Amino acid sequence: MSLAPTAASSRCVYDAPMALDATLSHTRGMEPEAAKARNHRQVQDLMKAIVGPIPVEAFLDGFLPRRKSWSKAPSHPRKHAFKVVPPNAATAEGICGPLMDALNKATKRCPGYLFHNTSQRSLHPRRLAHMKPHICCYAAENLDVVQRAGVQDRSEFGYAEFFIDVKPSPSHDYFADPSTPPITEERTSHDFIAPAEDLEVRKHRDRALGQHIAYVTEIFARQHRVSVFSVSLAGSRARLLRWDRAGCVVTESFDLRERADLFYNFLWHFSQSTHRRRGHDVTIEVASSEEEELFRESIKAHVIAQLALEEGSSLDDALRQHYKPGHVAVVHVLAHGYPATAAHVHRFIVSRPVVSPLHLTGRSTTGYWAVDPRTGNVVFLKDTWRAYPPVDLEGETLGRMHDQGVRNIPDIVCHGDVPDYIPQDDHEVDPRDVQVSETDEYQDDACVCKVMGDSVVVAKHWHYRVVLGTVGYGLRDLRGTGELLHATYDVFHAMTDALRLDSRLHRDISVGNIILVRDRGADVRRGVLVDWETSCRVDDTGRAVEPGRVGTWFFMSIEMLRNAKNNRAHTFQDDMESLLYVVFYCSLLWLPHALPEKQLAITMNLLFEYSDSISAGRIGGHGKIVNARRRVHIDMAAFRPPMQDWLQTVMEFHHPVAHTSEEYADRWTNPEYLDRFWGDFLKTHVLDRDDRVVHGHLQATGVYKAVSVAASTEAILLGGRSSDERTSAPPRKRTRRTTATIDAPPVEPRRSNRIREKQERVQAAPSSSKQSALSKARPRARRPKTSSRKK
Repeated sequence: MSLAPTAASSRCVYDAPMALDATLSHTRGMEPEAAKARNHRQVQDLMKAIVGPIPVEAFLDGFLPRRKSWSKAPSHPRKHAFKVVPPNAATAEGICGPLMDALNKATKRCPGYLFHNTSQRSLHPRRLAHMKPHICCYAAENLDVVQRAGVQDRSEFGYAEFFIDVKPSPSHDYFADPSTPPITEERTSHDFIAPAEDLEVRKHRDRALGQHIAYVTEIFARQHRVSVFSVSLAGSRARLLRWDRAGCVVTESFDLRERADLFYNFLWHFSQSTHRRRGHDVTIEVASSEEEELFRESIKAHVIAQLALEEGSSLDDALRQHYKPGHVAVVHVLAHGYPATAAHVHRFIVSRPVVSPLHLTGRSTTGYWAVDPRTGNVVFLKDTWRAYPPVDLEGETLGRMHDQGVRNIPDIVCHGDVPDYIPQDDHEVDPRDVQVSETDEYQDDACVCKVMGDSVVVAKHWHYRVVLGTVGYGLRDLRGTGELLHATYDVFHAMTDALRLDSRLHRDISVGNIILVRDRGADVRRGVLVDWETSCRVDDTGRAVEPGRVGTWFFMSIEMLRNAKNNRAHTFQDDMESLLYVVFYCSLLWLPHALPEKQLAITMNLLFEYSDSISAGRIGGHGKIVNARRRVHIDMAAFRPPMQDWLQTVMEFHHPVAHTSEEYADRWTNPEYLDRFWGDFLKTHVLDRDDRVVHGHLQATGVYKAVSVAASTEAILLGGRSSDERTSAPPRKRTRRTTATIDAPPVEPRRSNRIREKQERVQAAPSSSKQSALSKARPRARRPKTSSRKK
């Protein structure tokens, strides 16, 4: 059934679909209500990965180097071609208009590309998650496609080659260049982040940077990209930026009005470079109509087999999770360990992913149901950016464990690092020509400054794909108590087999890493433990050879969450505890219990979401400690008898309350006790197969509560006030937060300690000085608010 590649292989793939939420009506993870928090996290993460400032000439030579094959550049532009751009303006629009006029006159410097003002192509152009870049650059053949799309569409990100983000004044620049040349002590100690004494200015500037990062992240998600270029303009001062999965390289600032040649050189280099140099992943190509038909029919058949569906709306909805008509591509995977020739390249057809990357840096995993055109079989394709150097490649780990007989892990089809390009004949690709991050290669340059007082340390990432022959649905789709306990028992066997046969811990037991698979002829779906990328070997004592936290915060063990220094080595008991929390989490969200909606939200926060920051680092686990000592959360939930009995018994193994510690000393350290209990429990209990209940919680529904946009998002404002800000409703009054009464707080409030120490000093002080000391210890009264503003 093999289908040959078509002439479409020379085209880049644009406007890739993103994963849908549970309602199948919105993009998963892109909720406007969470945009402010998303952008804030993006800014915090980027602080560890900003490299700059580097000279513009070095930036172009490194990322868009001149080639002899380029045609001759047009005559040198007028020195003051961008004099029409004002040095500053009241609003960003005051910069965009003149800039667009200048760009439209510079088409010869960027042949084949057109610029378009996209900032107003939105129903709410100044609200988070609705905003679009001020100016986007498109391939000439794509601009018409974008203009025909509706303003509520996000196709601008699906087709943008690069974008220009505009701020009205040079004072809004997030970065500050040093005044000294490279290789000087003053420069190496200089901080690249611009100082801001005014907290309000800093807040808006942070939000502007967060929005810039959000644009880049969405382009990565809606295109198949290795890197993305952007331009940051503050007044007439510009910086060029190049983004990849390791971070961002930023140039020195230059004035468009005085150095038009630098910007023109960037446009010329960009237009003349290959698709790969401009940031596209050229190992992905547009699928043919025959390949799209094969994909649709194969995915449809697999959905029917996994969900036991018949033709109708339910089947159509299930198909939409994986397929968007007209948006089908072919992904190439070069088999690891084989020569990089066309004979060893596998082709897989994909469309809509089930997982889209929503973070700029890190692994940035995308996951697809894919189809092998040679066989028509449905497989799972995982596209990720692995850290370098790896202890074990995930594909090698899975292959070895399969040979050893580890149960309930996915079959491996092929895997390998992604080459820069796919050979069209038997020409062998140099093994060094693989897709890697490049930001890290500039961090040691003499011109690079510190960020937030620290030297920049950026890790290299390698683009890697692994294809699995086991494809199913996530544990979130469980149908009842029986399926939950049977599937997680299967996962327990995968964990114990891996430890016994390969001396390996998974280290990320979580809801997202367990899938439900219906084997041919089986009535009950089995559980399969996936994502072994962060697994590692254990030493002779049973501890992970690589210390530190790895995994999903919600499901980490108490001991891992309490380890603020993040230097504790993982154990098998930590994975067992994580599996216990997976069962508890799923039961709270999708099985019957007695908790009302508000109490469920409190319970979920205390058990899974809670964290605190202390001087040594981040800690959590408070709700888990309380539940271990008193069974508070299990008792309040009051599940139906089988699930309640299972949770109470396993919690007793983990942390005895009804039995003495001596009596149950080895119930948790020896996994055989849990194995024996669990197996007997499934044999002796009749478990409901269809008692699924979707409770009213975000983690259960995947849908944010309806909130007015004005109350839940904010305009990013640098310069004049936006019309949206002028007409928005006043913010809602904050209410005092209430939480359930709990014992044994994990960390004593540091502020309370300081006040108590002052009071103790007062008691010990002479009476003449007590009044003075008390006045210092007593908190100040707030100044009453006035009804008028200072003009």
